[in-house]
Amino acid sequence: MLSITPLVVGMTSIAMIGERPGRRQLLGTGLIAIGAALYSAGDLGATRVGMIAALIALGANSASALLGRTINRAGTLTAYLVTAVSMSIGAGALAIAALALEGGITMPKPGGWVVILWLAVVNTALASPLWNWSLARLEATESAALNNTMIIQIALLAWLFLAEPLGPAEIAGIIVVSSGIMMTHRGPGRSRIARTPES
Repeated sequence: MLSITPLVVGMTSIAMIGERPGRRQLLGTGLIAIGAALYSAGDLGATRVGMIAALIALGANSASALLGRTINRAGTLTAYLVTAVSMSIGAGALAIAALALEGGITMPKPGGWVVILWLAVVNTALASPLWNWSLARLEATESAALNNTMIIQIALLAWLFLAEPLGPAEIAGIIVVSSGIMMTHRGPGRSRIARTPES
């Protein structure tokens, strides 16, 4: 379901943020969805609750891509400031939800602190500002497609570290997704400047 995010972003970016993806980009987003379906072929045990949750996540991911692009392309805020504000809001919401559901604060075990440190340094301090920096330069459709490289990363990491085999369908899916992601990115010399409704 989340692999449809680039297609949703591409089809709504014209009306929502004034960016017009090309036909090649829209074709690429379609290939990403097809490749993901190939990779995930078979009975996944989908339930009604799970599908509703996936649809909510799809809407949230698509809105995040459009909102992130809008904020970052304006250039009025640095990538670090955008990261600090958005992460603080998210962390605050999670802390409130955790206190309400768990009824208190539980200290993590030593291994948990290692994970927290990794997330703080790599995911937050390094990766998130870099992602926001890229959103100022890549169109919403391009960044949403780039986000879908997780399908490829997870498959390869599972193959390397968990010895999970890659069958013909999975390999075909990875190839199709990769082709779609490459198609969504504009070629050299093409303007990446967003066409806003006012321009």
